[in-house]
Amino acid sequence: MAYVYVTKVRTGIMVEEGEFLNRIRGLLKIYPRGLTISEISQRLKCNRNSVAKYLEILQISGTVEMQQMGAAKVFYISQRVPISSLLGFTKEGIMVLSSDGRIIQINERFCRMFDLDAGSVSGMSYETLSEEILQAFSFRTYISSDSESEHTAVLTFCKYDWCRYFKVKYIKTVFDDGRSGLTVIVEDVTLETEMEERLRMSEARYRGIVEDQTELICRYNKDGIITFANGAFCRLFQMNPTELITHSIFEYLMPDAAFQLRDGMNSCSPFSPVFEVEFELIPPAGGLRWYHWVNRALSDENGALIEFQGVGRDINDRKHTELELLIKSHAMDSSIVPIGLVSLEGCMTYVNRAFLDLWGYNDINDVIGLPFEHFSKRNEPSFSEIIGNNPGIRKKEGHTTDITGMKRDGSPIHATVTISGVYDQTNEPICLIAYFYDVTHWVRMLRELEIKDTAIAYSYEGMAIISPEDVIMYANPSFKRIFSRVPDGSFENRSIEWGMSFYPQIIGSLPDIRAALNEKGNYTRVFTDIDEKGACLVMQLHLSRVFDKNGSVLCTLISVLDITNQKAIEESLALMVDQLEGTVEQIGDPTFIISRDRMVVAWNEAMEILTGIRKRDVIGSLRYSEIIRNVSPSLPVLVDLFDLSPKDLIQQYPHVSRVGNSFYAEAFIADFQDGKGTYVWAKASPIVDTSGKVIGYIQNIKDMTNWKRAVESVSNRILS
Repeated sequence: MAYVYVTKVRTGIMVEEGEFLNRIRGLLKIYPRGLTISEISQRLKCNRNSVAKYLEILQISGTVEMQQMGAAKVFYISQRVPISSLLGFTKEGIMVLSSDGRIIQINERFCRMFDLDAGSVSGMSYETLSEEILQAFSFRTYISSDSESEHTAVLTFCKYDWCRYFKVKYIKTVFDDGRSGLTVIVEDVTLETEMEERLRMSEARYRGIVEDQTELICRYNKDGIITFANGAFCRLFQMNPTELITHSIFEYLMPDAAFQLRDGMNSCSPFSPVFEVEFELIPPAGGLRWYHWVNRALSDENGALIEFQGVGRDINDRKHTELELLIKSHAMDSSIVPIGLVSLEGCMTYVNRAFLDLWGYNDINDVIGLPFEHFSKRNEPSFSEIIGNNPGIRKKEGHTTDITGMKRDGSPIHATVTISGVYDQTNEPICLIAYFYDVTHWVRMLRELEIKDTAIAYSYEGMAIISPEDVIMYANPSFKRIFSRVPDGSFENRSIEWGMSFYPQIIGSLPDIRAALNEKGNYTRVFTDIDEKGACLVMQLHLSRVFDKNGSVLCTLISVLDITNQKAIEESLALMVDQLEGTVEQIGDPTFIISRDRMVVAWNEAMEILTGIRKRDVIGSLRYSEIIRNVSPSLPVLVDLFDLSPKDLIQQYPHVSRVGNSFYAEAFIADFQDGKGTYVWAKASPIVDTSGKVIGYIQNIKDMTNWKRAVESVSNRILS
């Protein structure tokens, strides 16, 4: 019987058969932990040298094992498993040959691999096997070989219309009786071989994909020297792939970005090979662009870091969007209008400071998570009823309702709530936004006005009625609120001179007011004064005479508006326009801005150079299209396309691309640069205010000639 030894295959000699060898084996079986030579000789009453000789024979034959323990050698029975017990369980095909070429043992797996019958080939010579098997295997070579080492080969076995791949191990074998032979172990590696071939094809496709990727892909060593870059990277930085090793990734980074990248490289290890950074790159064409980089450290087989691979994705638009969202978030948080975001389930997810002040809360965490119904009485419609009964919310039209609630301190409050939907890009609702207006005072005023039952009771404007004798007959609450410096708001039955005496700017204009009323019947003017708190107060005052059917003066109506906030907004808007014009002036590319009604509001120096038209000659005019087309008819004017429908845009301007809310176009202007021609890239985008309303458009024009010619140069080199 043949055996496979658990530790390794051993060469052997013919083991001497005899009673003494059996006695040694039997003794070692009794002591499985082993015995020394002296212990064996004592127990068997035998010469120590003879025991050592027989132990050496048994050790060579593989029957016993020896372990060195200090100066002593301990022998124990080898742990062997008969090969016959493994043949049926192993996934490899196994065939055992004797030294004369007879098939001693063969398992079912081997027979299935090569379409053999175990019963018909056992005991036969291997030369009786089929010609295909004999050509594939080198039985004779390894049986007759004097080498005792293990040999491995990969062979291809073809039969009929199929081919399979096998990994074959030829192992010199010693049987229990001391005879030698050959064990052939066959493993079917067809699947692995095919997978390797597919992997090679996949790698080839991967290389093609990498080159076609719009993302930037590069590899660089520990010093930042670029060792590989895909086409997108080379195009962005206007480099030839053969020039990579002369450039460092740090050439294109700002100092802060370079520090981030080095810090990430130093923090990498085989257990944490990936780090992500976001920074701005400096392309040769100019301008900074944000990229999100995923970097992975690449190690050798010993775990030593050899280089890094980075994949960069352009997030410039996302960064600008985040900045815009930050500005809008700040505007929302600082808004004087109480605002709350409500989940689709009806729970508060965000409120601004004005909301907290309105309802008497100090900490936003006391409000987040509260149901919308918490801010209204129980007998009023629930949030789900408000949403379900008002399809205008789903249609983005919004819905306005009145609620009556209790502040945190228990005081009642009346509020008007306007609820609108917030939708994602797929037009699916994300949440709802609610605007709260405190109308508690307004409700009280309405009740008073309802009692008086006058036509002007519901007016938000400050209104008053003056008799022909210049006595104030009635002043509504808004009028009293605006003219708050009058003691107790006691206008009724007092002369207009007395009421306006608290406002020097107005009282001084009374003669002019009377003259205008007598001449034209009306008078309008904006007055600036100081309110009772010392703050600036801007009022728009309008007076008009009312005549009866006979043409006699019936009364004089006064309406007044507090436009302090409006003036502040106008001043802020003017400041914003000035800042925007200043920003445009800093842009190196030709850039201009038009308002919503197509009036030029900004025209930078680069635009003056491009068109030859000075800023002061075009600001405030509508002539930008005429000017640009006079310079070059092929120069695109994209700001005029925003009112076109998508269908008209595609039909009339097929060369214009739209990405998001912006238009892009390329053009070649033949008469620029002394007739050499110029490639330009134009972009136009809308300018929106904090409410999302379009207030103007901006277009910039970038000279892409160098970039285009660099690309053409690279293409010509590749083709050549």
